[in-house]
Amino acid sequence: MNPLYNIWNYNYIQQQAQQQYHQNQVQQVLEAAHKLQDYLDSADKVDPAYQGALTATCCAVLADYAKKHGII
Repeated sequence: MNPLYNIWNYNYIQQQAQQQYHQNQVQQVLEAAHKLQDYLDSADKVDPAYQGALTATCCAVLADYAKKHGII
C-alpha cells in the first residue's frame, strides 16, 4: 500500500494511535515494576530495628494514595 495513501486512511491512523497507546502503557508497566523493585531493594537495606518505622511510613503513603483516589 502506498504510504501516502495512509495519511488519509482514518482506520490506519486509528490503528497507529492504538499501537502507540499500547506501547506507552507497556512502558509505564515496566517503569512501575522497576520502581517497585528499587523500593524493595531499598527496604532490604533498612536495619531491622527501623523496619517498624519503614512499615508505618509506607502505610501512611498508601493511605494518602487511597484517599486521593477515593478508595477509602
